[in-house]
Amino acid sequence: MPHTKVIPAGNLSAEETACVEPFSVGWHAVSRLQVRPGERVLVLGCGVIGLGAVAAAAFHGARALAADVDDDKLRKAEALGAAELINSAEIDLIERVHAITNGDGVAAVVEAAGLAQTTISALEAVCFSGRVALIGYLKGTVPLETKWFVSKELDVLGSRNATEEDFQEVLKMLSSGRVDVKPLISRRYRLEQAGEALAAWDRTPNEVTKILLYP
Repeated sequence: MPHTKVIPAGNLSAEETACVEPFSVGWHAVSRLQVRPGERVLVLGCGVIGLGAVAAAAFHGARALAADVDDDKLRKAEALGAAELINSAEIDLIERVHAITNGDGVAAVVEAAGLAQTTISALEAVCFSGRVALIGYLKGTVPLETKWFVSKELDVLGSRNATEEDFQEVLKMLSSGRVDVKPLISRRYRLEQAGEALAAWDRTPNEVTKILLYP
């Protein structure tokens, strides 16, 4: 790796440093949405990328709403600053968003689940003249009603990876002490146990947020 591509992590621990890259992807989406303090931002999907978006939105001063079908992931989102938790397997997502926003919808949505339904829900949940960032990779096509784009005058953005500036901002966020990533570490393995770690992840993917391999 060229030395110009290496970013010093400062005083961050190894575990915190391991979370910088995935959190930078979530930060990048929030940055592209130009999230402002006080806005409501809905994050659909609370894997490690979605959790990074939750943390970034909260750090920007926004009111983050986290949605997932797993209560454990929602608890992690709450620890990272989510103000509202929505288990969309138990309650109607759109009805809950409308109840929270008095029917207006949220100012911005980060779709981090990569599902057809969550992509559609993002367009339904966002307010008029709202912004949507799509991070999740979908397999297949999504049946969309273009009326959401036209009648709502939406800005829909793709968001992929992160920039050096995003990395630097996430380093500042983690160095601030306001964000604790340790609860996101699901399992720890020695490097020689990498095969075992991947097999365990494959067996129970819903139980994994972040696996760390140590030398």
